[in-house]
Amino acid sequence: MEEKSKSFELAESREAIDLVPTWDPQLWWIFAAFIVIVIIVFLVALLLRKKTVFDASKEKSEAYLEAKVALSECDELDPRESAIRVSMILRRYLARSMNEPALFETHDEFIARHDGLKDLPDDLKCGVAALFSKLAAVKYAPDDIVSIQAHPTFAEAGSLLERIHKV
Repeated sequence: MEEKSKSFELAESREAIDLVPTWDPQLWWIFAAFIVIVIIVFLVALLLRKKTVFDASKEKSEAYLEAKVALSECDELDPRESAIRVSMILRRYLARSMNEPALFETHDEFIARHDGLKDLPDDLKCGVAALFSKLAAVKYAPDDIVSIQAHPTFAEAGSLLERIHKV
């Protein structure tokens, strides 16, 4: 018997770089990178945006001018409608200039609140309460009495508005 000879063949030598697997970018990697970039841009824009500063004196003067114009337009209305408008104008001014919840309160709630108008002197608080009481009397009076009563005094409302604004 003959012996079969086994031969060993030597493999060709390979370069080391050929042994490193290649990376083919897939679509989801590109999409993930795009999302990360968008999030980073959004966060940078959020951090760098200019924050608006609330200017109380500017808000107070704008509210005052708006109230003056609105009061001048109420003179031609009937007594009940003008009382409602004057009351809303003054309440809106107090809400904007002094951060008062007067706009969302009834007349009785506003008058009964002890901490209301805390930045105003006592005589001015009494003047505001008296004017709101006069306006409420006209607003809630029966129809036959309203026609007899005079218009709410716009001069009184205007002078009260100016006194509040000066404080």
